[in-house]
Amino acid sequence: MSGALDGLRVLELGHWVAVPSACAILGDWGAEVVKVEDPVMGDPMRGLRSVDGVSVGEVNYWFEQVNRNKKGVALDLRYDSGKNVLRHLIQKSDVLVSNFKVAALERLGLPYDIVARLNPQIVYAVLTGFGREGQERDKPGYDYSAFWARGGAMSKMGEPDSAPPPQRPGMGDNVTSMLIAGAISAALVARGRTGVGQALDLSLFNTAVWMLGMDMMPALSAGIEIPNTERGKTRNPLWNTYRTGDGLWVQLVMIQSDRFWPAFCEAIGRPDLEQDPRFNNSLCREENCAELVSILEGVMTSRDCASWEEVFTRYQLIFGRVQTVIDVVTDPQATANSFFTQVPHPLCGELRLVASPVKFSGTPAEVSAPAPELGQHTEEVLLEVAGMTWDDLVRLKEEGAIP
Repeated sequence: MSGALDGLRVLELGHWVAVPSACAILGDWGAEVVKVEDPVMGDPMRGLRSVDGVSVGEVNYWFEQVNRNKKGVALDLRYDSGKNVLRHLIQKSDVLVSNFKVAALERLGLPYDIVARLNPQIVYAVLTGFGREGQERDKPGYDYSAFWARGGAMSKMGEPDSAPPPQRPGMGDNVTSMLIAGAISAALVARGRTGVGQALDLSLFNTAVWMLGMDMMPALSAGIEIPNTERGKTRNPLWNTYRTGDGLWVQLVMIQSDRFWPAFCEAIGRPDLEQDPRFNNSLCREENCAELVSILEGVMTSRDCASWEEVFTRYQLIFGRVQTVIDVVTDPQATANSFFTQVPHPLCGELRLVASPVKFSGTPAEVSAPAPELGQHTEEVLLEVAGMTWDDLVRLKEEGAIP
């Protein structure tokens, strides 16, 4: 069965995570993705050997996750002949997506106005760290710097007066990748109406601001910053984390605390708290939050996590157990909803990957191939897509434009 983007060709000039991850999503949705890399260095993500002391083995599964379903072309863009080949590929593509610096794209002769002259129908998506305008338009921006730190999220993590906690690798990139894939899809719909493409301007910084919209609005409207949460003094003790008797943690998420308060008191075996004048409505619970949090901490240690899950489920309370990543990849609910998939791999037989985050009923997403080796499909793509001949390929090899 065909994917939603079947018949569309995406040309990727991407490295590291955000743009490759976006193109992996588009590939899962049925697009043909052609990844263009330097023939010597390749995408630097290929060389990532460890993260926080966790090393890859024979298979670089980080690279595999964000580069599945792609055809790999090795092309040296320092040569005019290499740039000429890329122009042929642009003319045959529906989308060009890159996270190269704006200045680098200009040096390659690939600003939007030139690309649009080559192919007026192309959707041209460029991701920067900090935006295409301003003094920092060419400043390098990884997700740790442009997304987490500069975008405000890092300052809001952790308790008041604590050091900003380290973020998770690639997390901001992968959030941004979904926005890139959605924006490209929307631009393709618009092209279906108008017959012409357009340029898409995205940045890690801007995506972080959007993600933090709940915090941004009071800052924009009144110059007010929502304070960081202090667990021991959270204003709504039913919207807080608690350690259970077996050392695990549960996140309570009862934002409408008055609605859930009677059932919660019964569930934890403390019906006396319901009408206690210190806690019998949300304002009282807020005024006496530290005292109530202390009481609930003692109650929660009286049972293990599984027991509390059973009780809270029976009383239809809103909560979530705090899971490790190992817990998640073995979670029956994740398995039942096909959060993970596997693909045949030449080195390890079968490789497990995170599946597309969207499930289509009529045009299912699919991971059908592992990440390409560097330049694996160069000849195939140049012959079939760029319309070149074997003589052309020989000449390009002699010039050094392709390996």
